[in-house]
Amino acid sequence: MSYLRFTPDEYRTIADLCRELDLCGRHQPAFHRLLVQALRDVSPALATRIARLGRTKVGVLYWHFRERPTIVRTPPQFTAQDMRLIAEACHTVPFRVRQVRPFKHVLIELFQEEWPALARKLTRLSGCQFEEIYEQVVCQRRQDPA
Repeated sequence: MSYLRFTPDEYRTIADLCRELDLCGRHQPAFHRLLVQALRDVSPALATRIARLGRTKVGVLYWHFRERPTIVRTPPQFTAQDMRLIAEACHTVPFRVRQVRPFKHVLIELFQEEWPALARKLTRLSGCQFEEIYEQVVCQRRQDPA
């Protein structure tokens, strides 16, 4: 088990940047690169320290912030276009989805480039909320197999 030590101010700075820049929805190398870039303006010493972290310690930092559940009072509203894109993605994957919650991360990565707003909406969903949407698009497909 690896541990990282940050002062309360350093931790707040990192947490704020992760939230402001939506770094938690990125893959680990992008998370690391973008966090270091953002820290250079705010805290150059902390940026240098994080830039020098090895892969394992970057992983500790990444998963710490990625696993923090975002408290969402109301789930994001999905447009009809959003739901069509989600449904299409769910129905065209080349594998059977056995565990729905981890599949959410696959969709986030898939939508990140072309539909970043949709990727952010998916990121904000809890596991249960995503399961509901997944079931909705799967059930809709069963009722309307056209």
